[in-house]
Parts: sequence; C-alpha cells; structure tokens
Amino acid sequence: AKVLLESLGGIEVNGYRAPSFSIGAGNRDWAFECLARAGYRYSSSVYPVRHDHYGMPDAPRFAHVAHSPLIEVPPTTVRAFDRNWPASGGGYFRLLPYVLSRHLISRVNRRDGESAVFYFHPWEIDVAQPRVPGIDAKTRFRHYVNIHRMENRLNRLLKDFRWGRMDSIFLAR
Repeated sequence: AKVLLESLGGIEVNGYRAPSFSIGAGNRDWAFECLARAGYRYSSSVYPVRHDHYGMPDAPRFAHVAHSPLIEVPPTTVRAFDRNWPASGGGYFRLLPYVLSRHLISRVNRRDGESAVFYFHPWEIDVAQPRVPGIDAKTRFRHYVNIHRMENRLNRLLKDFRWGRMDSIFLAR
C-alpha cells in the first residue's frame, strides 16, 4: 500500500496509523519492526488510554522512539486521577463539549509543553451518510452523535490553535 500510494501521489509516505489503534501490548514489537522495515518514519497507532476496543494505557503519552528509527506519535491525552484521558480527536471530539476539548488541548500545550495530535475520520463530517440499520445502541451512539456539530467544531479548532503536519513537527525534533 505504501509503494502504491507513493507512486500515485508522487511523494514519500512517511506516516502510518493502524486501524482502530490496533497496535497494542501483544503485537507492538512485531508491528513496529514491520513498520520500520517498510520505511515508515512515524506511526500514530497506539492510543495510551483504557478503552473497550483498543488502547495501551501504560504507553508513553508523547512522541518517542518505538523501534529505531520509527517514532510513535500517540493521539493527545491528559493525565488526571492516575489515568490517561483522551483529549482530542474522533468520537471524543464529537461527544465532549467543544470548550472542554479546547481546554484539554491548551492544557497539554501549556503544562506539558507538547504539541497536540488531533485526528478525525472523513465520515465524521458527512451529515448525509446513510444510517446503518440493525446496529446496537452503543455503536449507533458512538458513530452518529453530534455529527451535525463536527464541521463547526473543526472550524473553531482551526482558528483557536496553530496546526502543522505531523512529519514537520515530530520528525524535525
């Protein structure tokens, strides 16, 4: 996939993100070795939180060497009450009030002196996406709640903070 994308785009692909943050304690050594061997320079595949589908709560919260020379750049978290809490991106950004998301990102910038890593999925700004019939209430809630607010929240986020590309920020360190 990396070679195909580079061929089609005419530019080197430096970063990788595992689906559903699926790199975890049981496969991290193997996965990071494979990513480094494939020529990726950074990954954002480990979410250092506790979640029912993913997460490595004891993983480092900020960019670090995962398997030389590969750098792991996890999504932003805030440390509170002896636990890492998600601070940006995806469903958390849709579920939490915008003012809280802004506060958490500001806190990481100010207290930790770190850049925030923010992600979202393209479908999260598609208010006209088809509704999947027959899914359970938990999945329906996680997928559809506040989609109608996402575009405005993203616009506010872009105005409230300075943003840059992950490779420009984290590979330049």
